[in-house]
Amino acid sequence: MKRLRKLKPRTLNKQIVALSCLILAIILIVVGILQYFLMKDFLYQNEADAMQSQLHSLPPALLEQNDNMHQPLLFDRSLARIDTSGNYTEISEENGLSSPRLSQEELHKYMNSRDDKSARYIVMEDEDGKEQLVVIVADRRFGEINGYLQAGTETASINDVIKGQLQVFILLAIVALAAGILLYTRVIKKALDPLHRIIRKVERTSAENLSERMDEDSEQIEIKRLTVAFNQMVERIDSSFQSEREAKEQMQQFIADASHELRTPLTSIHGFLEVLLRGAADNPAQLYPALESMLKESKRIKKLVEDLLLLTKLDQAEDMHLQELKVSPVLEEMKPHFDMLAGSRKVRFSVDDNLTIAADKDKLKQVLLNLFYNAVQHTDPEQGEIGIILGESEHAAEIIVKDNGSGIPEAHLSHVFDRFYRSDSSRARKQGGAGLGLSISHSIIKAHNGTIEVESEEGKGTIFRVLLPKKRRNP
Repeated sequence: MKRLRKLKPRTLNKQIVALSCLILAIILIVVGILQYFLMKDFLYQNEADAMQSQLHSLPPALLEQNDNMHQPLLFDRSLARIDTSGNYTEISEENGLSSPRLSQEELHKYMNSRDDKSARYIVMEDEDGKEQLVVIVADRRFGEINGYLQAGTETASINDVIKGQLQVFILLAIVALAAGILLYTRVIKKALDPLHRIIRKVERTSAENLSERMDEDSEQIEIKRLTVAFNQMVERIDSSFQSEREAKEQMQQFIADASHELRTPLTSIHGFLEVLLRGAADNPAQLYPALESMLKESKRIKKLVEDLLLLTKLDQAEDMHLQELKVSPVLEEMKPHFDMLAGSRKVRFSVDDNLTIAADKDKLKQVLLNLFYNAVQHTDPEQGEIGIILGESEHAAEIIVKDNGSGIPEAHLSHVFDRFYRSDSSRARKQGGAGLGLSISHSIIKAHNGTIEVESEEGKGTIFRVLLPKKRRNP
């Protein structure tokens, strides 16, 4: 088996050539076998028909027991007269052929009459062991068989003709097979050229070279399907590498930003502790302000850690406790908190009392609080106006939070939901923000199978629009 495997062609080109030649050889062998048997039957039948015609042309007197009758000229054939009892009388003995003996049953089975267009014949051996083709005709007089004439000829000469034809066929088959190998090699090599080009292209493809694509314009359907599949595969791999690179960059940025956010309050706490250890702890005028500052920074750290944990849970697709919920009562519960955060700013509400959605109440409150707090941060304490609108479109419930604040520069709009992103980092840090509020809101709304959009014009204000699947109103 191992030796056979070593002999097996390893290239597709050679395998196809080998299989094609094998199929051609099998076809030639089958054709040769069919040719042998068909030609043999054809020549035997022709010879039998010729002998039958000769026997029918012999004078009826041959059937009579007359020794003075001249023997007919049948050349190299055997000829015998058979009476109704099955007794043989040789008529032509000088040619050296003796007539094979048939039984009565065989005589009746292979007997030919003048009406038979194709002669029935039998191949059998004579007393000398020579194979003969035998034909029998009957003499019918007044409806009765009076005797038989049997003629035979050696099959050796016919077989020699058949063998000669078979040798010619074998020679031609060998030539055809050799020509087939040459033609198959050239034709199949040319047919596989597109595949070889694809192989060379695949060999050149690497992680640093995923932007190139193959030409999909091919007349061969299989090659076209292969190039399309390859391009789609490279596209998916390129997309995966790109996503991996982006995820890696985001992770690095996330770690850097988180470390930076944690380092600032920790540095502040560390500084206050050093001051206290140097003696400020004995001075109440320095002690209590330091403790208050450390408490403030520790709350900031706690809030940052809680936000990071929440984002991690949302990333892990933690199940929301969704329930049928009217939005207006939730908003009513939060009004005191909104008023406290707004200060002197004007807050306007436009509420659809029947707006019902499937939502997690606590998470929805957090989204509203984050959006409202973001609006407070970016509006003037005296001239600021904040609006909260509850409504619905054809397919979704809408929660809109808008303000007349400073707005967001167009260059920053695509990043407002990124983690730790702040369009005005100095002011956000001064107010204690870490740039996670909008990112958390985006993750929560996404977990609700909703979307959150932002529209803003610098100097004119910002609009955040939350779209959530709505429930049908009760009639």
